Amino acid sequence: MQIICAGFPKTGTKSMAMALRELGYTVYDFEEHIDFHLDKFVDFMDGVTDSAELMEAYKDVDVCVDQPTCTMWHIFFKHYPNAKVILMERDSSEAWFTSYKKMIDYYMANYHVWYEDYLPLLSKTQATMNKMSQQCMIKSTGSSKNFWQLKHISKESWIYQYEMHNAAVKQLVPADQLLVFKVGEGWDRLCSFLDKPIPDKPFPRENVAGQAGNIVDQMQEFQTFKKVINEVRKSLFIAGSCLTLSVGIGVLAFVRPKIFSKVISLIKLW
Repeated sequence: MQIICAGFPKTGTKSMAMALRELGYTVYDFEEHIDFHLDKFVDFMDGVTDSAELMEAYKDVDVCVDQPTCTMWHIFFKHYPNAKVILMERDSSEAWFTSYKKMIDYYMANYHVWYEDYLPLLSKTQATMNKMSQQCMIKSTGSSKNFWQLKHISKESWIYQYEMHNAAVKQLVPADQLLVFKVGEGWDRLCSFLDKPIPDKPFPRENVAGQAGNIVDQMQEFQTFKKVINEVRKSLFIAGSCLTLSVGIGVLAFVRPKIFSKVISLIKLW
């Protein structure tokens, strides 16, 4: 692990991930975290395991960025004390809050369904995802509910979590290993910090809150979310088959009670 990106969601995580890939690093972003190591993260968050197995899984990864690693940045830094840390910030706490809320509003307007809370009953992967999402919300906003369950948002609590997180990073990371960065700054300070040549192309600008093609749209193509869909379909097929069989047996018992009795007798003999 060479670089730990400690910036919260909506501080330019997707732009930073693309920039670091352009500079030649192997980057694990939110997609890789959940597609490859979802169970390991949740086991650690639930206190089932310590961090050793999770850290071992990242030993050949150059960069980690976005949730859940950004809120676990200090765990990674303890295991990789020579890594450089990049803390991405917005122009203000208000700007960060507004952008984060826009992302959630976009999800609620375009993807939320009324039966979302029941999906874990049909998909083990969704149940695990819900656990991780809840932990991420606790660490980044102070809310113990998943984002689609929020009836009221405490702006003060969200901003408190953001400001305390950033203050902790600035306090705990040695100055020569820390870059506090705003994505709008471009390549110069980033490349100087990493001792890399400046690419001959504009700095990436990805995942603009509230615009089509953002991370909420992209998530629908993640392998984890496709797995959830397949598990839900399989569960519904099994439930439907069982229901059809039950109805068929009930109809048989009502219409042909003698045949039904013979079938039951044969089953008992078998």
